[in-house]
Amino acid sequence: MTPELRKANLAVGWRALLRVGGCLSAALGALVALSLLAFVTGTSKSPGWAPLVLGVLLVGFVWFIRILASAARQREHNRGVAARAGRAHGSPGGIRAAGSRFGSAQVQAGAVGEEATALLLDMLLSIPGTAVFHGLQFPYDDNADVDHAVARGNVVFLIDSKLYRWGTYQWDVRRDRDVLVRTDGYGSPRPNAMHAAAEGYRRLLGPQVEVIPLVLIHGRGVAVRPSSISAHGVHLATAAQAMERIGNTLAATIGYWPDNPAVHAALVGKLKPPVPPVPPGTGNAAPGGG
Repeated sequence: MTPELRKANLAVGWRALLRVGGCLSAALGALVALSLLAFVTGTSKSPGWAPLVLGVLLVGFVWFIRILASAARQREHNRGVAARAGRAHGSPGGIRAAGSRFGSAQVQAGAVGEEATALLLDMLLSIPGTAVFHGLQFPYDDNADVDHAVARGNVVFLIDSKLYRWGTYQWDVRRDRDVLVRTDGYGSPRPNAMHAAAEGYRRLLGPQVEVIPLVLIHGRGVAVRPSSISAHGVHLATAAQAMERIGNTLAATIGYWPDNPAVHAALVGKLKPPVPPVPPGTGNAAPGGG
């Protein structure tokens, strides 16, 4: 037990003790008040007082049990927080700080997608040994990043978060590049380089580590085609599909692959520093803007 967890649980214990003291004081006060009232009115031997006394005792008992249950839940929460400590790294939505620099609505949409994914990935920390990373260096490009990574043992998911409008999406290939397109042909193809990110991280982590690139799409009414793996091996999934796929894969490794500190340390070393916000009017114009 860490000193922080011990301190937090001690505070829970003191609060519970004070609440129990208040509960007992209130119950005793109610009993004394009933006794005085019975004595003053001369009805102390009346059978009508027994249900009142029992009612006070019952309320006090229920209150006491609720205090203990609340303390137990808080201690369990503290243990969960302590277990997650050191297994969530970086800050999602870092691209938001560059919004004023590029003046692009796509930047804000990208940040919303990253933050939504981060909330979902936090649930995976309940799988023992799982670590989550936000905002990692993209191989070969200092200006790009990998939105998220999830690692357990020798399995690493690299995740690119997207927030798209309604529609069904699928992979296509243009000039040997993976592109995302809508099945109804609406909009321009969206090039995606997650296969390059996966190649770079495979070189970093070694052949014994399975690196799985995945594009996760948020949005109301979005869907993906059943054949959701690109020509270069990048998975495509809605948020619900991605969480199921990642969760099942990581849970299946329990008992087979222990924690891998080397993978954890390598990914921590690839976290990008926070991007400082740029005051409006001082940044560069968006590419192609005018």
